[in-house]
Amino acid sequence: MSSIYDVSSMYDTYAQSLQSTTGATAQSALKSVNDNSTDEELLNACKGFESYFVQKIIEQARKMIQTDEDEDGEYMQYFGDTLNQAYAEAISDSDQLGLAQQLYESMKRN
Repeated sequence: MSSIYDVSSMYDTYAQSLQSTTGATAQSALKSVNDNSTDEELLNACKGFESYFVQKIIEQARKMIQTDEDEDGEYMQYFGDTLNQAYAEAISDSDQLGLAQQLYESMKRN
């Protein structure tokens, strides 16, 4: 049961961080989700969460790899977050993880 609470906590963190990390489109999609939301709006919000979740995994994986900052280059220091976000969106768009679909089905039931 604790894993459900962990996902819920991550979703709350995701909702709070939308203002600074993923932009106005994802934020408006999440805010528009309520009892009267269409299936498309709900699925878009779930895909946005999946993308955020994958981005955080990528960021943590990069932290585990010890590299010299000089080796990463100046561009990676400035644009690494953007690259991580692009990777996360590409992974989520491939629909291979299935997290968004599982969240969507769970939210539809509840």
